[in-house]
Amino acid sequence: MDYEVSRKVWESQVPVQFTLQSGGTLGDPLPYYTMLPRFTYLALALPKALTSFNRREDGETIHVEKVWLEANGKPLKMYIPIGVINDQANLLETDSILEISVKTSTAPPKFQMVDRDMMEAMFMQNIKEADYLKTKAEVTQSMMKDELPQLWRSVVNNNFDEFWGINRKLMETNNEFSHVPLRIYYKDEPFKQALLTIKHTDGSLRTIGESIAEILRLSPPTSSESSTPTSESSSSSSDATPSGERRLISHGIDIPSHTPLIFAAKNLSYPDNFVHIVISV
Repeated sequence: MDYEVSRKVWESQVPVQFTLQSGGTLGDPLPYYTMLPRFTYLALALPKALTSFNRREDGETIHVEKVWLEANGKPLKMYIPIGVINDQANLLETDSILEISVKTSTAPPKFQMVDRDMMEAMFMQNIKEADYLKTKAEVTQSMMKDELPQLWRSVVNNNFDEFWGINRKLMETNNEFSHVPLRIYYKDEPFKQALLTIKHTDGSLRTIGESIAEILRLSPPTSSESSTPTSESSSSSSDATPSGERRLISHGIDIPSHTPLIFAAKNLSYPDNFVHIVISV
């Protein structure tokens, strides 16, 4: 694990503009601008934006449970890290701001509101799933009761040192990872993942490019779309994959396809311990 790489990944941020579209009698307030850590979630950022909007002169209060979010004309998945949302929205505009519309109209069926408590539960479940993939849950099962909750508190408080004081146990294990927690995002499809070892049967290191090709071979892109975090595409025997030159993007940077999968797992994972990669063709 490269400590400096991990710190730089943690400190990377996304410029975000929240715009309220409520149709109020006095018009909508000015947009709310902020810089958000790539690892954080909309469930943590949205309340601050609404606090800003609720200072408007007409006195009307906008509540979290009454809004839904959209970017680039599509409902947002609130359980995905901000950095992944940005990578999906601005694939060809690396320096542009992430524009999020906050709407008070009836939410579309594909939008799922996730509040802070729900996001904490999802985050903790992701941590446990990732550790099961890596160590069959040996690390999380041996942790003290207050250590796992500390990971979430560190995300909420943006405290790198506190986070890595615990997360190091999940990364610096005595044995090799059994599998690597990797999720890939292609267009508007649900995220995809598969059981991936860090090495091939001949002992050579598996690369990011090989891993993504394998995931897409097992679960090729379809026209279906889902808004729930558990509805990944099922495995398929088809060999279809997206054609053309692929860009593999994580944390706003292009990841070389020859990058060893284990390097990504140790250094490029989000706080939920998954490597999240957006594919642009």
